[in-house]
Amino acid sequence: MIFSLTDSKETEQGFIIMPNRAMSWPRLVCIYGVFAGFTLGIAVGFFARGFILILPFAGLELLALGIALYISARRGGVREVVTITAETVRIETGRNAPEQCHEFKRPWLQVVLQRSRNHWYPSRLLIRSHGRCVEIGRFLNEGERLSLAGQLRKMI
Repeated sequence: MIFSLTDSKETEQGFIIMPNRAMSWPRLVCIYGVFAGFTLGIAVGFFARGFILILPFAGLELLALGIALYISARRGGVREVVTITAETVRIETGRNAPEQCHEFKRPWLQVVLQRSRNHWYPSRLLIRSHGRCVEIGRFLNEGERLSLAGQLRKMI
């Protein structure tokens, strides 16, 4: 997902780039709780009838599902903020607050859409200047990446 940024004086422009998320964290926890309750209800029923190994395997299944959902939700919380001013381009990446910040001088900046040698592998959108290179939008689909590259080239 790409959201456009402009301030009221139009001295700064930019984008907020984030992955497409199916649902928020509280809703994901709620659905996991419903699934866990249903699974444990069936497992306890079988455990009561003498099938002892059902309960530990149901627990392992729920643990694996919980870990997978947590990793997926954590990766979905990444944000990239690209801010373009008259002199600089700043790229901040992180989850709740910027964890990494890269700043480039605008006159020497290049926006490069690097295609892969294999047609099934996605391209890479690179911002580079003076030997430094930062990839942005690696979680975007190909159409969104092409659109973002075009918009960045217009702004820069």
